[in-house]
Amino acid sequence: MIGLVDCESFYCSCERAFRPDLKNTAIIVLSNNDHWIIALNSEAKKLGLKRGVRFKEALPIINKNGIVFFSSNYTLYSDFSWRVMKTLRDLSPKVEVYSIDEAFIDLSGFRDLADYGETIRRTIKKQTLIPTTVGMAPTKALAKTAQRLAKKDKGVLLLETEKEIAEALALTPVEDIWGIGRAYAEKLKLAGIKTAAEFIQIPEWIVKKEMTSVGWRLQRELKGFPMADLKIEVDPRKGIISARQFRSPVKELSILYEAISYYAELAVEKLRTQECTTNSVSVSLESSDFGRRHASVEIAPTDYLPDIISAARSLLKKLYSSGSAYWRTTIFLFGIEPLTGRQMDFFENDNRKKIDLSEKVDEINSKFGQHTVHPCGSEFREDWGMRRAYLSPCYTTRIKDFPVAMLR
Repeated sequence: MIGLVDCESFYCSCERAFRPDLKNTAIIVLSNNDHWIIALNSEAKKLGLKRGVRFKEALPIINKNGIVFFSSNYTLYSDFSWRVMKTLRDLSPKVEVYSIDEAFIDLSGFRDLADYGETIRRTIKKQTLIPTTVGMAPTKALAKTAQRLAKKDKGVLLLETEKEIAEALALTPVEDIWGIGRAYAEKLKLAGIKTAAEFIQIPEWIVKKEMTSVGWRLQRELKGFPMADLKIEVDPRKGIISARQFRSPVKELSILYEAISYYAELAVEKLRTQECTTNSVSVSLESSDFGRRHASVEIAPTDYLPDIISAARSLLKKLYSSGSAYWRTTIFLFGIEPLTGRQMDFFENDNRKKIDLSEKVDEINSKFGQHTVHPCGSEFREDWGMRRAYLSPCYTTRIKDFPVAMLR
């Protein structure tokens, strides 16, 4: 049996975790630069708001109903995600992290699964303050189906018997089937297929022809035949990208240097988290005059931030044209390999100093918050930085933001 554990309205739940005053309050979270609604809880949905609506267009509803809104606090969400997944690993021997707010778990050998699903929910809620829903079934696709139905009911749903599975599929519209995109959903509806129960009745050869082998495997999963094992070990990223649109167009090369250095810092943080090196750096600049221009360079495999910043700045200088107004710059790291497999450098003693310095910086930033210690010239500036006017504190990762309990 496989379980799918999904965090309820994850971004909103993270914002509410240290704000008991927001219990039962409608909450929305905004996109980069506070342009769009990217997350909302059930209370906000009941008031008519939807994901993807422009923030300014939603203001009348927001103001009328006292809806609370936040800028995206990715540092907070990432840390809560880590805490949820760590708790799950204590509850199951095998966990596949599927996204920032959901994971598949192996339930083989467990008894009384419905009760254990409740135990999972209670444990995560107690240790992380995040509410979850749990779906359990013989395959990943059926577990996802169970989880979606559990969200509408008691929070836990076990699909074990043929009757339970058949009833669940009959209640699942084709557009809600995990892995069915909008185009395929419309195509199935035109053919008179409205539910998952009807989808599995289509001859397999037709599904394979019209929806490729991906659709065929999905149909087999919904029939109860496992077609995908849990992926416990996650492959290193093939590439890491860091980019933001500037708050307003930038013309000065010195400011672009600051921006690309800051984005390089974010990219290298991800690189070091997965214990990898990069041997290629690519930089792009986007403007209304020239469109998008990019350049790349190969470097010795490294995870040392100053070396990567130096390469990025050299590329940026080649792309820069005086007088143009730029609205986005991007850094892309590729040629990524695990540290354990990298070739030894002849100047290993010099590298030891870089390794020690990087580890110390990681330690300080982990304790006091991202960007506490950073290279000179990579300071975040309000004139080009992402607009986040409604940013909440980093309650769990920055000492100055830690909640304080007062005794009376």
